[in-house]
Amino acid sequence: MKKFFFLFALAVMAACNQTPVNELTITGTINNPSDSMVEVFYYKDMIANKTEKVEATLDENNSFSVTLPLDEAKFVFVSEPRRTVRLYLAPGSSVNVLFDAQDPDQIPVIEGNKALESRFLVNYYQEMESKFNRGIILNQLGSTPADEFQTKMDEVHKEKLTFLEGFEGYNKLDKRFVDLMKTNFLYEKYGLLLEYPMAFAYFNPDSGDPVMPEAYYAFLEDENLLNDDYLGSPAYLNFANSFVNRKIEEQSEASADVPYYERQYLAIREALSGKTREILLSQSLISMLNFGNFDRAQELFADFSGLVQSADVKEIVDAEYQKVLALSPGNLAPAFNLTDITGNPVSLSDFAGKVVYLDFWASWCGPCMREVPFAKELKDRMEGYDDLVYLYISVDTDEQAWRKTVDEKEISGVHVNVPGFSHEIPEAYNLKGVPTFFLIGRDGKIFDNRPPRPSNPNIDEVLKAALAQETV
Repeated sequence: MKKFFFLFALAVMAACNQTPVNELTITGTINNPSDSMVEVFYYKDMIANKTEKVEATLDENNSFSVTLPLDEAKFVFVSEPRRTVRLYLAPGSSVNVLFDAQDPDQIPVIEGNKALESRFLVNYYQEMESKFNRGIILNQLGSTPADEFQTKMDEVHKEKLTFLEGFEGYNKLDKRFVDLMKTNFLYEKYGLLLEYPMAFAYFNPDSGDPVMPEAYYAFLEDENLLNDDYLGSPAYLNFANSFVNRKIEEQSEASADVPYYERQYLAIREALSGKTREILLSQSLISMLNFGNFDRAQELFADFSGLVQSADVKEIVDAEYQKVLALSPGNLAPAFNLTDITGNPVSLSDFAGKVVYLDFWASWCGPCMREVPFAKELKDRMEGYDDLVYLYISVDTDEQAWRKTVDEKEISGVHVNVPGFSHEIPEAYNLKGVPTFFLIGRDGKIFDNRPPRPSNPNIDEVLKAALAQETV
């Protein structure tokens, strides 16, 4: 034990060494780690959720050290499979983190240069977020009358402020951090107030709409409600999305036939302004590009390009657009060379002249597993089409879980595994989630970048259309 604390003290001393102003250094020790790897990351933008990430291997003392580029203060996450610690760090920070991966009640110890804000955060999330996170509040209060819920939200908001202002080092906290936390507290409250009717309906499906106090939505009249100065607050952005969703719900039934992402985009266009509008339009358009009607998304991309003035926002969305465009029908499917579940090499070129129904999936993915029986039925119906290949690419990081699932569920086909979404193959296919399907034609080109799932009654028709296409 003495040896451990001696090593920790040395690490803290090392953390106090000066760090370049455009970098961030984190050292740390993880007790009872569940893996030999630790990941440190932060989100670089609010649009595509791209991360700056560094992975490190724990040494024989379960310690690590990483350095990341950092140009402005950010929430930074230190993560191992069982536990993630949230920090708030500024450029030039050099901190040391000590936590127990098996003990969620243990408050992480944060020491070093510019560590005070992070010490507040780990205490806040341990003491307050465990009581007042969104899921807990809605589960506890979703069935209560609106006036009681409103009163409770006021009380929670005040308790959070009291916790912040009662923090031992409150007067030494960076003012920008204090303002950010206060903004988070306020918009967490506003967001929950907007979500209350939905929660009430969920808990009381036979009770009709809740009775709302006359001034319940008075906060929506605040002329400063939507303010670009708050864009650094995750709670503000979540609230802005909830605000837009409320606008969508208020629309006439005639608009119900318009796909959701398009309705969302148009509602943002009409209801918001400034950089807030640009950010939310970007998020909506990227979602439509990846999951909605691509042709309509292309039309709205042209509209977006004319509306948005911020070069940084345009650059992010254009990069996402180019990724999706590269995977549109008629383009060559990204090649790969992997090893299948039996240990044999497998390449996409092995299936030249055949049609490949490609399924990105994971053993932990509920929607993926729900497709398994439908896929079995599909294969039975398509029996005899020997030039149709069912190719499964798992993103499981636990190889044994992947192998066990394939075996126990008797999933026939060609199986390969890549460890996680950050592998080059998921990145080449711009994978945003699982399950995701692609249909690749006999010529190695993408026939359909959003083919139906096995559970969709149209899948047979689409597969037969691909099989009927001749190579040029």
